[in-house]
Amino acid sequence: MRRSTVIEQYHGLSPASRAWYDRALKLFPNGVTHDSRFLQPYPIYIERAEGAKKWDLEGREYVDYWSGHGALLLGHNPGEVVEAVRSQIARGTHLGGCHPLEVQWAELVAALVPSAERIRFTASGTEATLMAIRLARTYTGKKKLLKFAGHFHGWHDQVIPGVQPPFETPTPGILPHVLDATIICPPNDLDALEETLESDNDIGCIIIEPTGASFGTIPTDHRFLRPLREAADRYGIVLIFDEVISGFRVAPGGAQAHYGVKPDLTALAKILAGGYPGGALVGRREILELLEIRNDPGWMRERKMPHLGTFNANPVSAAAGIATLQMVRTGRPSRTANEMAARLREGMNTVIDALGLNWCVYGSFSEFRYLIDHDLGDIRAAEINPHEVAYAKLKRVVNPVLVQNLRCGMLLNGVDTPPHGGLTMAAHSHQDIDQTVQAFEKTLTAMRRDGLI
Repeated sequence: MRRSTVIEQYHGLSPASRAWYDRALKLFPNGVTHDSRFLQPYPIYIERAEGAKKWDLEGREYVDYWSGHGALLLGHNPGEVVEAVRSQIARGTHLGGCHPLEVQWAELVAALVPSAERIRFTASGTEATLMAIRLARTYTGKKKLLKFAGHFHGWHDQVIPGVQPPFETPTPGILPHVLDATIICPPNDLDALEETLESDNDIGCIIIEPTGASFGTIPTDHRFLRPLREAADRYGIVLIFDEVISGFRVAPGGAQAHYGVKPDLTALAKILAGGYPGGALVGRREILELLEIRNDPGWMRERKMPHLGTFNANPVSAAAGIATLQMVRTGRPSRTANEMAARLREGMNTVIDALGLNWCVYGSFSEFRYLIDHDLGDIRAAEINPHEVAYAKLKRVVNPVLVQNLRCGMLLNGVDTPPHGGLTMAAHSHQDIDQTVQAFEKTLTAMRRDGLI
């Protein structure tokens, strides 16, 4: 095995983090509480964060591109959000009843999101997509769901199949009859979609990340969305947009506002609650009305969909969400984050081309994605169009040694990115971007010196 000076140096990066990880290994599978946070020889442990930066237990500073797993657009601890949360905590963290903040929060959502005729809050994005699918089945009387390969809609049973490559491999723990009710279609393929819908009249809903699988890892061709809307109408199918990440990030009204295509239902979370736990399902009035309690035994027995949730519209999350959306609706945060990501992608691709690597950094809006060790031939990174690349090449199993060295090398150089790319925030500055590009260059140069690339 080749010697990695990056990993050798990383071993000594944060002794305090290593000590906490040793304790965590005795408690958590792999020592982590989220699959993406797994990192060998150990992950860094964060003590605090502010703006676009965070600091580990030894006070070492990092430029952050996790962005709260996409939940942060304004940056860490924006003053208006902190003050709103502090004020609400003093009044109560769980009121066990209705409160004015939930109405104000919903009014902001309705003003921004085109499809939001009615709203129901949840505690997470996974809960929002779960409710969307169950409501769609209740509304249409059909049991099957159509989703697209690589698209992630939470980790509940009907949507987790087909998320990771190889996409056709059954997910462990999912019952066969659930798998039978989940149809996986290749992304951006109108012919395959039409053939599937034509051959199966038991499909009640279609769910899609409108910007693409895992927020653009397999980008959705915007020319696919309007024919998708038309096909759903033609076959009487409920169209669900999963805007858990893209909502309020792509634009104040989400991808549906940006592209001008309105779904029947929209799942929201992350930025919705300003970095606090919270989600929502919004959509057509006649579908969301299936949640209503009515003085009609037949309705309650045959049509009413039960929905509870201890932390639905939690007042602390509502306070954070209101403060966040009041700033989001100006449009400035999403524009700034999008501009920072474009600058970062350009800088990283310049480094890749200078080193002559068969890598690429791509994306739209406020994300950047790594395409590592591709087989697309002798082409400049900046000239690669991900829409022209087979989707299985965009979301695939990458050599874990390369991913490990890239992540550890970036951390050694003061930048924290998720395994396969990251997200920018409005808090990122030009200086942050320049520092990140320099860290990227140093990391790749070290990996080349070690014979890894």
